[in-house]
Amino acid sequence: MNMFVRIIKILSIIFLVLMLVVTIVFVRFDIARERLDATYFTDDSHDVTLAILHLDGHTIDIDIHYQDFGQTDDPVIVLLHGAFASSHTFKPWADMLVLEGYRVLAIDLPYHGLSGGFDDQVTSQRRSAAVVKALLDHLEIDQIIIGGNSMGGGVSWYFTSEYHGVDGFEVQGLVLISAVYPGMQGGSGPARIQRILSSRIVSAVASKMTPRFVLRNILEGVYGSGSTLEEETITRYYELLRRSGNRQAILRNTREIDAGPSGEERLLLIRESGIPVLVMWGLEDSWVPVSLAYAFQEILMLEAADLVIYEDIGHVPMEEQPARTLVDLLTFINQIT
Repeated sequence: MNMFVRIIKILSIIFLVLMLVVTIVFVRFDIARERLDATYFTDDSHDVTLAILHLDGHTIDIDIHYQDFGQTDDPVIVLLHGAFASSHTFKPWADMLVLEGYRVLAIDLPYHGLSGGFDDQVTSQRRSAAVVKALLDHLEIDQIIIGGNSMGGGVSWYFTSEYHGVDGFEVQGLVLISAVYPGMQGGSGPARIQRILSSRIVSAVASKMTPRFVLRNILEGVYGSGSTLEEETITRYYELLRRSGNRQAILRNTREIDAGPSGEERLLLIRESGIPVLVMWGLEDSWVPVSLAYAFQEILMLEAADLVIYEDIGHVPMEEQPARTLVDLLTFINQIT
């Protein structure tokens, strides 16, 4: 009996030591919004509470952070970031676009950056696009060029198909930067794994396991061989991801079922509208394969000049090499403004 008790005690100590090691190595706690504001709420930052329509007809509020660069009477470019990123990924582009005479709105999408989320923890391209439209209505803007990277690219083409031509609103041009293609926005991984991760208890634990070295490895895989990943960039992703509630919300979000047109039908609507489209892609993109750049080109019937592939760039061209990629963006937008 004494031997049994001794074994139990030893096993308990081993377990506690292992838990302590796991906590030290892997667990990173949330960072309060107030702490993040000191670094990431800039002179161009704004907070706004927006109301959008739920599918059942009632309104649901959300707190959104966005950055507004440039003069209010200049042509407007809306830029939307990808998953786990924020509006800050477009800061180099924004600074240069302002010098070229453009106003840039870079928006933290729901559950990302300094923005909040929906109380019901539901997400969709429809909701994110509705947030963008609500902000533009709030700012009394009815004519834009819109572009987005990865997830933000998906929101951009959804937005364009949904709002162009409605009540006089005009999308002058669409820029897809390693954008998700229809069918990709539903998430990845087996449904059973997704259900496990989204459970309240598992998500509460798993969402805290985001050590800096893991994030560094992920970002190194995101960048291409011709790009340099700066420590400041890693810190930005690392800290904003840890904004209170962001990580758990991303894991626990459920997807809204939208009975509207399919994604490919929406791309056909964009093609039929004649809206100019520029597709920008890194050949070394390991997250969204370059084959989908050609899929966009085919379904949108784009000319060769409307598709730009960068051989040594990865998933975030505008962040990896902003000056180089901006040349192609300016060539495109200067033709339509």
